Amino acid sequence: MSKKENSKLVMAAIVGAAAGALAGVLFAPESGKKSRKKLKKKANQLKDDITEGVESVASKGIESVSELKDDLMESAQNMLKDKA
Repeated sequence: MSKKENSKLVMAAIVGAAAGALAGVLFAPESGKKSRKKLKKKANQLKDDITEGVESVASKGIESVSELKDDLMESAQNMLKDKA
């Protein structure tokens, strides 16, 4: 599975979890005050999950760019050696 597909899968999982949590809170047979408290708690958890997911995807992106740069530098050095 490619890194792009992995990041899409992570985002889909986060969105699905958020939708499920929101539906659960909104349709729960509790008072408005309790529902709002739960909704706030779930929103904070979702924010943390999204932050973690974005950081993970960004880290993988930086790693991929670094690997690509190293590969390009090695290829360029090999080409220069072959020309000399």
